Amino acid sequence: MKVSQTVMLNAPADQVWAYVRDFYNVAEWQPHITSAERGTNPGERVVLMKRGNTVLDRIATLDDDKMVLAYEMVPDQVLPPGVPKLEGFLATFAVTAHGDKSSVDYSIVVEVPEAIRPMAEKGMGGDIAGALEGLSAKFGAA
Repeated sequence: MKVSQTVMLNAPADQVWAYVRDFYNVAEWQPHITSAERGTNPGERVVLMKRGNTVLDRIATLDDDKMVLAYEMVPDQVLPPGVPKLEGFLATFAVTAHGDKSSVDYSIVVEVPEAIRPMAEKGMGGDIAGALEGLSAKFGAA
């Protein structure tokens, strides 16, 4: 399953990229996240979600030339009861220059059981929309 949305911002791509590529500042602009702390291994973070659960993420791709940051959930982590295991979770931010403006595409690819697909799609779509609204608030929507 893939969920993706894009926002156009009133800021140059290099400025937006410098902000988005900071793997640990997500709580500043993603309303579904309470906090993000550095993990024990380089490129990992422990994310406390507003829903109350905690997940361990790690950087999968960080490409400054292409302005792409992708992160994945660390496999085989222990999740609280009732939190579904999301196999193959990969979230990607891609920043693209458009003159003095930029766009950010945020996509999540994940394997979910068919029974929870509608709920997962709605939840992830809401998280993506909230994150892009946070970037719009920071940089201004174009």
